[in-house]
Amino acid sequence: MGEYLTSATLRFEVLGPLRVWRDGVELDAGPVQQRVMLAVLLLHANRPVSRERLIDAVWGTVAPGRAVNLLQRHAAGLRRVLEPCRPARAPSRLLTWTEAGYLLRVPAGGLDLDVLTEQVERGRSARAAGDSPAAAEALHTALRLWRGQLCEGLSGPLLNAERGRLEEHRLGVLEERIEMDLALGADTDLVGELRRLIAAHQLRERLYGLLMRALHRFGRQAEALQVYREARHLLAEELGIEPGTELRRVHRQILTADAALGPAAVSRTVTAAPERDGSREAGGAELRAPGNLPTELTSFVGRQHELAQVKDLLSTVRLVTLAGVGGVGKTRLGLRAAMDLQPTFRDGVWLVELAGLADPGLVAHAVATALGIHDQTKRGPLAALTRHLQDRRVLLILDNCEHLLSACAVLVDTLLRASTGLRVIATSRQPLAIDGEYICSVPPLWVGAEAARDPGESIRRESEEDAALTLFEHRARAAVPCGFSVSPENRATVTRICRRLDGIPLAIELAAGRLRALSPEQLLERLDDRFRVLATARPTALPRQQTLQATLDWSFHLCTPSERLLWARLSTFTGTFDLETAEAVCAGDDLPAKEVLDLIDGLVDKSVLIREESEGCVRFRLLEMLRAYGRAQLCDAGLQSALRRRHRDWYLALAEQGEAEWFGPRQADWAARMRLEHVNLREALDFCLTTPGESRAGARLAAALYFFWIGCGHVEEAQHWLERVLALATEPSRARAKALWVMSRIAYLRGDIAEGMARSQECRQLAGRLGDDAAVAYGTHMSGAAALLHDDPHGARLLLEDALARYAALGELNSVVVMAKVQLAMAGVFVGESNRAIELCRKARGICAAHEEKWTLAYALYVQAFAEWAGGDRAAAARHARTCLRMKRDFHDSLGIAMTVDLLGWIAAADGEGHRAAVLLGAAEEGWNVIGLPWFGSTYWRSPHEGGARRAREALGHEAFGTAFLRGVQLSSDEAVAFALEEGG
Repeated sequence: MGEYLTSATLRFEVLGPLRVWRDGVELDAGPVQQRVMLAVLLLHANRPVSRERLIDAVWGTVAPGRAVNLLQRHAAGLRRVLEPCRPARAPSRLLTWTEAGYLLRVPAGGLDLDVLTEQVERGRSARAAGDSPAAAEALHTALRLWRGQLCEGLSGPLLNAERGRLEEHRLGVLEERIEMDLALGADTDLVGELRRLIAAHQLRERLYGLLMRALHRFGRQAEALQVYREARHLLAEELGIEPGTELRRVHRQILTADAALGPAAVSRTVTAAPERDGSREAGGAELRAPGNLPTELTSFVGRQHELAQVKDLLSTVRLVTLAGVGGVGKTRLGLRAAMDLQPTFRDGVWLVELAGLADPGLVAHAVATALGIHDQTKRGPLAALTRHLQDRRVLLILDNCEHLLSACAVLVDTLLRASTGLRVIATSRQPLAIDGEYICSVPPLWVGAEAARDPGESIRRESEEDAALTLFEHRARAAVPCGFSVSPENRATVTRICRRLDGIPLAIELAAGRLRALSPEQLLERLDDRFRVLATARPTALPRQQTLQATLDWSFHLCTPSERLLWARLSTFTGTFDLETAEAVCAGDDLPAKEVLDLIDGLVDKSVLIREESEGCVRFRLLEMLRAYGRAQLCDAGLQSALRRRHRDWYLALAEQGEAEWFGPRQADWAARMRLEHVNLREALDFCLTTPGESRAGARLAAALYFFWIGCGHVEEAQHWLERVLALATEPSRARAKALWVMSRIAYLRGDIAEGMARSQECRQLAGRLGDDAAVAYGTHMSGAAALLHDDPHGARLLLEDALARYAALGELNSVVVMAKVQLAMAGVFVGESNRAIELCRKARGICAAHEEKWTLAYALYVQAFAEWAGGDRAAAARHARTCLRMKRDFHDSLGIAMTVDLLGWIAAADGEGHRAAVLLGAAEEGWNVIGLPWFGSTYWRSPHEGGARRAREALGHEAFGTAFLRGVQLSSDEAVAFALEEGG
């Protein structure tokens, strides 16, 4: 559902007329009030804005009575503008409703105001660090972003206030920029610019001081003193005050020819950015900065976040190691950062390429050669380097250190201790591990394959998600004689190609080169054989970069034999895994479990494994290309089947442990754990269903997972797996009997009552033949539950009471057993025995509380709320329903959420809250439609829903009801829950 946005890059501009751009095309943001709403949301980007604040911003004190509805309509209009490809029922990823208000998610770099703030902060930091050229460049960049007044052409109390604040900010930044230009001796027309500014802002003392300094720098002291007299007179006339301390100080400095003002002449020219060949201008003459950086031959794409990070780091730390998997673009990032920083290193920026060096003893020689040091004394190259660098300000790039790690570490440590002016960028698949090293991880280019782990990261990634596609486009355009561009027709295919290649720049470049002979669709089809397809014939490419296979061979052979073995075995996992699981599945006689921790640590260091933190625990994963490479190694060794079986055995044991502990205090922990293990559980099930002789184990696994399928909202997926295992595991067995009653439960929850009854009946018959009394009890229970949903509450009571008696005789007590009590209470509600139903629910809640069980407890609360609503106690019903809803939200139980939101809609309708009821009923109906058959096809659920809708329609009128109902339909699940939990509407 979240992928409809990944193919578009949105950009917003508020520093001037409000503009919205998608992929370089300006969009129509809609009518004026909708544009004002968008402007306010952009000024509070990534923060919620309350409904009241938005209404005040859009209409002020003359807000119409229908302001809330109009605001909802404008929000819907903005969603259509920003996400035109969003499916009708899909939740918005950009503009969402939260408990605190509307929230517009804007990616980093996607709003000119945010870029402005970043550039100003960068300029001020550079100024504080004494780096005036960098400060001036950043401030110039910031000021170029202003196109006019804030949201020019729009008005409103909030916008007008913000407009004044930003204008004051702009003037302050402008003054800082002029101050930096003066400090650098700029020969631009500062005097004329300052006179124009003073004419517009006659009472800003700082402008007079800057003009006086500028006149002094151009040898016009008399004019500078006259400016002071004019400023003093104006301040006295207009404000009745004398000039401030700063203006008086500049006046005194000019009178005394204070050297602090600088020479009365132009010293040198400021350039906005260094030339690519390393040259810069000084006093009108071109100077060649020392260094040996190569000229860029292809475009530098993306990496703006990492680039800024590296440059910022080098202002405070002396060694930055760019670490990442082979082909991820460490060298290119390091070179671009060095190129940008070149003006700040008076003694040069030097690249030392180590990829072709095999002898560790030659590392110092290679560095000396790169720096042009030819020392023929007996002291050796390291001593010569130490002496050469001792009093110099130099940036050194050591490229590809991983195969010479110890030698590089010794050299860098020695040089950094000897020279305080030295900075080092190292690129390596493994850190140098010396004091003072800052490791900057270089990730693949993100192409929307997964959700980020935190909101800030999500916003950054969304701003860069097109970098992989842009890189592909640029390289393909160079490779294809007739040119190439990413278009609406091929964008989805190119996105899938980049995703299949894990966003690795080298792999993307190699793939783009194949478009000389293949279409994007043909290339995508051939990526299963990616190691053969991804190759280049470029003679200038390093041997290890001419094929993807060679790149990964290089990484593989940098590992120790034990690390290689673990890498291959870890390829059995899909997605992420934890240390305990890796030890259980991958250890053996040739790989002791006690060594796995250190080996994983080594693979993380070598950028083979990616370390992640999720749900409060540390997990690891292989990029898909590294996984495919490891899987090939495993197949070559003939061990793939054995490892997949061990993987399946571990996850079967895990599922059965989760099933056993679900009825207890660790329920939430198990829900979180199963969510993390979901993809590996699928892998284990797939093994069972594709490997001869494993179908019975598949039935065990699919059935054991019922607590996860049902408890965490995966009912449809459960049906997929259970249908497959039952079709294969046809031999009579206890595993099949259990799978049958679980399938029965899944079927009736999806509204397929006939299937549910058939499966439960088959379960009872099979269990009777096998003498499996527990399966008979569960089968009887499922028959009763199916009858309950089939509008047969009397028959359901008989079957449920029978099942509960069987459970008691067997000593069975778990969430399913307690659910039988809850369903019996529901049958009581349907036959008009609400008081008895409430009593049954209280007993079920007591059992759950004693065992600290929450999932079934929530359903007991739901049924009790249903009974209280039926009995007329709507306040108690609403209270219990909201408590239930909070629990269901935590479990991501989509069915429970839909049922409870619906119930709260009925309650609101009965309380006369027509608008609230309509929204809730719309959200509930949408939830039911997504889950399966609405209201299970039961009149006992459908009738209250229809009755609530009828009451709300009568209260609101047909049109208003339709508008509110549609709003509910358009709410995401999270938004619907948040709205439903707002007590009192």
